[in-house]
Amino acid sequence: MTAGGLWRRWWGRGWIRRPIKSLIIPLLVVYGLIEVVDSVVMPRLTRHGQEFPAPTLVGITMERAQSDLLSLGSTMEIAERRYSADQPDGTILEQRPAAGAPIKQGRNFKVVISRGSELVEVPRVRGFTVRQAELILVEAGFAVGGRAPSPDSSVPLGNVVGTVPAPGSRLPKSGVVNLLVNQEPREDYTWCPNLTGVNIEAARDLLRERGLLLGMVGRRFDSTAAAGTVVEQSQAPGDEIPLGSEVDLVISRESETTSARSSDSVATRYR
Repeated sequence: MTAGGLWRRWWGRGWIRRPIKSLIIPLLVVYGLIEVVDSVVMPRLTRHGQEFPAPTLVGITMERAQSDLLSLGSTMEIAERRYSADQPDGTILEQRPAAGAPIKQGRNFKVVISRGSELVEVPRVRGFTVRQAELILVEAGFAVGGRAPSPDSSVPLGNVVGTVPAPGSRLPKSGVVNLLVNQEPREDYTWCPNLTGVNIEAARDLLRERGLLLGMVGRRFDSTAAAGTVVEQSQAPGDEIPLGSEVDLVISRESETTSARSSDSVATRYR
């Protein structure tokens, strides 16, 4: 009889087959469990409690922060909404834990969100003395700009006729408010317009309308202003100055990394 025949004859006996089956099946089950533990359970256990640096959330939007934290298995809670003159509405101002602090997966973050600039209504100061009007404006949170003559017989001479912007206008806190004062206009004087945010060509035209000249023009990078627009002027808006005076300006250039040229580093005349 062949070896194969002997094996089949031997395996056909139940008293041999049953113990072998009862041994192999449990071994296969145990092997399967070991594979599951090794490939699924152990990686999770070894990562549990592992620390990593907290991401930077300050300066980005709430939506982007939520997306970044979701990928880390973390959550975000708004602790406060606060006015900010520097950051637009929806931008994160503060975070806890701080950026770079060691955290574990699933850590909850508390953040302070910007509500944007607080808008305040310009108060009515008509009829007040200049000093009184300035105190009222400062108390309301505004910066007082210049003064311009505005004859009005219904208001005592030297008192305030109105403001620019007009009463009731809503401006961010620290916004500039100019005063119109009951004075006889001086034929050889004018008042300087507000040129902030205006492009250079329009700024030159506005100065000419007031009988003023465009003086030296400097350039610097300003992330809050569009390239080519005014970010600084030598005369404050509303300042009363002689006709024909020059007003120097600084305009925003395109990039902080732009290579320095003579026009970038030294003020030049713009004609």
